[in-house]
This record gives sequence, structure tokens and C-alpha cells, in this order.
Amino acid sequence: MFACQRNSYLKELKSVVLSCKSVAGKYHVILDDTVLFPEGGGQPDDRGKIGDIDVEKVFRDGSKAIHVTSKPVKENEPYVCSVDWSRRFDHMQQHSGQHLLSAVADFKYGFKTTSWDLGSKISNVEFDVPKISQHEIDEIEEECNQRIMEHRNIVVHLMTKDEAMELEEVKTRGLPDGVVDNIRVIEIQGVEKNMCCGTHLSNTSEIQAIKLLHTESMRGGTRLFFLVGNRVVAKLASCIENEVKLSKILSTGPDGHLKSIEKIHKSSRDLQRNCKAFLREIAKLEASKVVETAKLQGYICKHRDDGDMDYINVFVNELKEHTKDCVVMVSAGETKTGGMFVINGPENIVAAIGPKISEMLEGKGGGKKNRYQGKANSFKKLPDVRKLVEESLRL
Repeated sequence: MFACQRNSYLKELKSVVLSCKSVAGKYHVILDDTVLFPEGGGQPDDRGKIGDIDVEKVFRDGSKAIHVTSKPVKENEPYVCSVDWSRRFDHMQQHSGQHLLSAVADFKYGFKTTSWDLGSKISNVEFDVPKISQHEIDEIEEECNQRIMEHRNIVVHLMTKDEAMELEEVKTRGLPDGVVDNIRVIEIQGVEKNMCCGTHLSNTSEIQAIKLLHTESMRGGTRLFFLVGNRVVAKLASCIENEVKLSKILSTGPDGHLKSIEKIHKSSRDLQRNCKAFLREIAKLEASKVVETAKLQGYICKHRDDGDMDYINVFVNELKEHTKDCVVMVSAGETKTGGMFVINGPENIVAAIGPKISEMLEGKGGGKKNRYQGKANSFKKLPDVRKLVEESLRL
């Protein structure tokens, strides 16, 4: 058991370097003891320093903790090792909060925790139920925060295998192979006991608060996303900042944001419908203007930056009604970012030039008979496309 597990609040520790080996351009350092927690129990590893050298990663190798650095340290020499306390305390809050959340969800509704993930911004617990209602989420959150206010101690116990097996949680999950003694069990007094190797707070009051966010289905179970402690405060600050910005943009207070956005959204949908209608009319007009040119030269190449698929289809269909055996190449979208294109004409020509044009436009597509349709990633080579269409008529 490492020093960081014996005392999660330990920020520094003088340790002796037992070995320092070069591995794939990095150095793997083993200390006689460590204040840096290696990944385990769903908790990410710590960051910190050995002397003034940054520790980039900590992982387990059996009973040893491997500290990965970019510089070597001297073997058999003592170093003052320190932990990134802000990161560690955040992990302690999230981990103790997860224990409390899992215990309350089990007690109130029988939801069993199957896994959990301590994310860099948002964490989640996966429960063995297909769905969790909003009412259940609200009740679990309320009880979690009640337990936090009750100032319950969080205690670490070291148990033998026989003692640990008397705990329902341990019996349910099972013990790792080869484990005999010094099994670490975390107790939230009056709430739960659970086997765990991670670092934890000493009292529920340090959890500060738990906010349950949303759920998603996963492998027949349900993931519940949550924030704990300082992450709740940071989220609230971010929401308030966004409220202030939106109030300026929308010229209304937070209570009017939803109504204003709904109004804007409706106006946007109306504008989109009108724009599509206008584009279809423009397509008809533009097609009618090039009918004689298409008949004369046997092809038409047309591009419109603000066009869409409706514009392309209307343009192609309008020309089909007035021309025969004419090759029509129509594209729509920004030159740099691309868009859609359609080639219509005699089947043998379309089959021959379709894949070539798709390649020129850095896209992909397909078709059958007299139509080839694709998506382009760039329209920079449209002049070359026009030349290819011209040449196809001479073959």
C-alpha cells in the first residue's frame, strides 16, 4: 500500500529512487514509496514531480508504482516528491461522490453500479437498469446532498479476506485473485462500506455538492452523468457567464431567453423555407436562359456557391425537358469546402466522366444510367472539370 493510500491528504513525501530505467524515450522510475497515486479503481493517476522533474504518468506493475518522466533521476538518492494537489483533490471529490451516489441509488431503488468513469470534466456511473426516470434522479440527488450536509466521516479500513467477504458489496463483485490481507475498504459512516484502492476525502462535507445531469442507455444499462464539488461551482459559473452573454445578445433577462430563442428558431425555419423556394425559382430561370447554349454546344457546366441539392435537381430537370443528349454538370457549395454535384446526360458519357470528376473534386460518388451524383470536398478544379466535359463530347 502506497503513502498516498495511507494518507490521501499527503502532498509531499521524501522517497528514495530504487530504479530508473530508460524505456521508449522515457524513464520509468520506481520509488521506495510514493505520494503519487497510480491509476486504479476507476480513478485516473496523479500528476506531480520527483524533485523538479515532472511525472507524466503513474501506473501499476504488480505491487510497484511506475513513474514516467522525460528526464532521468539518480538511483539510491532521496527526492522530495510532490503531487498536483488541485488535480488530486478533484479526483478525491469525484471518487467519494461516486461512492455516495452509488450507495444512495442502491439503497433507494436497488440500482447496482456495474462500472464508473472519472472523466476530465464530467463523470458517470453505469447502473444495471434499462431506464432511470427524472423523478428517481431528483430523489437520488436530493438524498445525496442531504448525506453531504450530515457531515458523515469517511473512514479507511484494512481488512483480511475473511472480514472483507462479510461485506455484501465485496461478495457481489468478488475479490481479485491472490488477495489475502490488507484489503482496503472505504466506509461512509452510516451509509456504506465498499472495497476500493483510490484516494478519498475524510468527510462527506468536503464533497460539497452533487449535481446529477442526464442519462444515456448503454449495453442494457443506464449511464448517469454527474458533477461533484468544485466542478459544480465551475459549471454554475459557466452557466452564469453564458446567461450574461445571452442577455446582451437577446436583449432580455434569463427568464426570457427560451422564448426569444424559440422565436429566432421559428424565424430561421421560415427564412430557410423561403430561401429554398427562391433557389428553386432561380434554378428554373437560370436553366431557361442556357437552353439554347446547351443545345448549341452539347453541354452546360453550372456552379452556384449558395445553391443546394434542390437547386441542382431543379436545374437538371428543367434542362432535361428542353434538351436531348446534352451533358449537364451542376454543382453547389463553397469553393474551399465543397458541396454536392450532379452529372446528367448520355449513359456512356456519364459512366466515363463521373468517377474522374469525383476524383478532381476530391470527393466520392456513384450513379446509374444517365445520372451520377457525388459529394465534393473542393471546387477549385471546376475549370478542369469543364474541359473534361468538353473533351468527352469529342470522343
